[in-house]
Amino acid sequence: SWSGRVKMSGILSTTLRVLNSDSYCEISEYRDQHFKGSSYLQEKSLKNSATLYVGNLSFYTTEEQIHELFSKCGDVKRIVMGLDKVKKTPCGFCFVEYYTRAEAEHSMRFINGTRLDDRIIRTDWDAGFKEGRQYGRGKTGGQVRDEYRTDYDVGRGGFGKIIQMQKTNQQSVIY
Repeated sequence: SWSGRVKMSGILSTTLRVLNSDSYCEISEYRDQHFKGSSYLQEKSLKNSATLYVGNLSFYTTEEQIHELFSKCGDVKRIVMGLDKVKKTPCGFCFVEYYTRAEAEHSMRFINGTRLDDRIIRTDWDAGFKEGRQYGRGKTGGQVRDEYRTDYDVGRGGFGKIIQMQKTNQQSVIY
């Protein structure tokens, strides 16, 4: 019957869509609040980008280590290390730019969630690096997430910045 064929083609097209979708390469919910341009332009930039944001890096991970890992997925055009705005030292993130979208997609598929320098790193699409974005946006110069951390993380400078300041203040009262 005609309705049976329509229902079957609907199921088939849904199945094919699922098989063709690549959840590793989908664009996440995160949007850069400092993006200069409309949300439509940001969305378009993310869908065509060959640049990735890489997070949860150790403060001690080198550009060479990042290059070695990410070049397994394609030709790396450049790496921009995330720096503490005040100290100008690495603060746990970077941008990796490839020559093509396909290379960046390989990276999203195969590197996101893997270990680098004994940490699980995460990759996300970036609309494209602009000068100034290499600096942490936290009040103390690093990343915002490191200001509020309550755990002790040896790879990210110990306790979060707020806890570190509280401990320093307590010690100065004791002495």
